[in-house]
Amino acid sequence: MIAPATTQTAVPPINRYLLWTPLAALALYWLLAYARVVPGEWTWAFLRVTGIIGYLLLALSVASGALLSARFTPPAWLAKPLQYGWHGLTAGSGLALVGIHVAFSLVTTHYPQTIAGALVPGLAPYEPFAMGLGTVGTYLLLAPYATFAGRRLLSPAWVKALHLLAYPGFVAGTVHGVLGGSDRLTWLYVGALTLVTFAVTFRILERRRATP
Repeated sequence: MIAPATTQTAVPPINRYLLWTPLAALALYWLLAYARVVPGEWTWAFLRVTGIIGYLLLALSVASGALLSARFTPPAWLAKPLQYGWHGLTAGSGLALVGIHVAFSLVTTHYPQTIAGALVPGLAPYEPFAMGLGTVGTYLLLAPYATFAGRRLLSPAWVKALHLLAYPGFVAGTVHGVLGGSDRLTWLYVGALTLVTFAVTFRILERRRATP
């Protein structure tokens, strides 16, 4: 008796190129920035852009995460599976950009960071309090994302508790941007905080109404 053949879905080469080409380009640019070959203004601009876009994506992730368990009926284009997908995509993309932001802070000529200062709160040579808040916020925002890898090992209570760390993490990241950022983006931080506050408030009020 011949056993049925098992089929495996091969990853198209184009997908691998789409993943590794940008990573290789970033690594090459980082090395050039480290060697002071590329203009410092380019690295400084890239550092700021990755921080801002990463922050906005994390704001969307935190707000959408607060609404995932809401009981309202979404339109067809925003069904629950799509909500989970966008929540994970914005979280992963935001954290990746924050990682790139931190990496380029080590090689910028404007207020360069040390490895210890980037990883340990309070050791930054420039604005240690503000930079430390950014480090703490990143760790707190990483914790919920890490639960996806360990969700089979963790109890639902632990998963929920770790996800709640995203809220103080987002606040810490916001204060980091306000105090340590070089760009005056008050409107951006106010908008992001308003979005997250609305989502959290909506979820709390809905839960209270459902409680007998």
